[in-house]
Amino acid sequence: MNTTFSFYRLGLLLNRFFVENKQKELTFWAIAIVVFMLMYNAASVGMFIIIAGFIFASRIYKSFGYTPGGMHYLLIPATHLEKLVSGIILSTIYFLIGVLISYMLGNTIGTHLGNLIFGTNNEVNLQLFDFSNKMQYMDSGTIYPYIDMFIGFAIVQSIFLLGSIYFKRNPIGKTFLAIIAFSVVIGLFEVFLLKLNFDITSLQHENININILDLKSMFPGAETFGQIIKFSIAPFFWVVSYFRLTEKEV
Repeated sequence: MNTTFSFYRLGLLLNRFFVENKQKELTFWAIAIVVFMLMYNAASVGMFIIIAGFIFASRIYKSFGYTPGGMHYLLIPATHLEKLVSGIILSTIYFLIGVLISYMLGNTIGTHLGNLIFGTNNEVNLQLFDFSNKMQYMDSGTIYPYIDMFIGFAIVQSIFLLGSIYFKRNPIGKTFLAIIAFSVVIGLFEVFLLKLNFDITSLQHENININILDLKSMFPGAETFGQIIKFSIAPFFWVVSYFRLTEKEV
């Protein structure tokens, strides 16, 4: 097999996913539309998208949880890179586009149906696309809030995509535990640094306020470095996923 990246083989992989999961996908999107018909609050909608998203990402490589299925997937005539790219497209781009379309359809249908049943005259209000907080983001240093939201979504998806490859059984739960363990370690490290730098014997009754503007003046490149880190997290997990995928054997 030619190991050069092939868009044709990538297309076949994507087509294979939809052929094998056509009924499940139609059922899921129908349920999503019904959920969005009943759900209007932007925070609740966002939470649903995140939870449904990482569950979807965790099931991209579900075949590895079953040995014959994993063997069959590894024997598909496509490179590891093509298999990984198909997973990234499905878990990030396809899912996000599908869920936003479902949100718009569900919100529109729910609003008009409510007006018809209850005799109201409510207008369709897509709170998820509300730009009213734009000035807030401008004050925080960016005028592209939805780019930041997409980056955050891609980071979550990349973590759970790696978990679906790395963990053979129950990838969702194990990925959650890994995230919690990492957070605890980071939290302990942060407390250690605070004690070390501020010479505090007990942080229980102390309030430490660190002004971001002060950090910018102390470290002129801090904002740029933070932006680089932000844009690098998802690709980092994708690269790790690629190497983990290459370690899989028939």
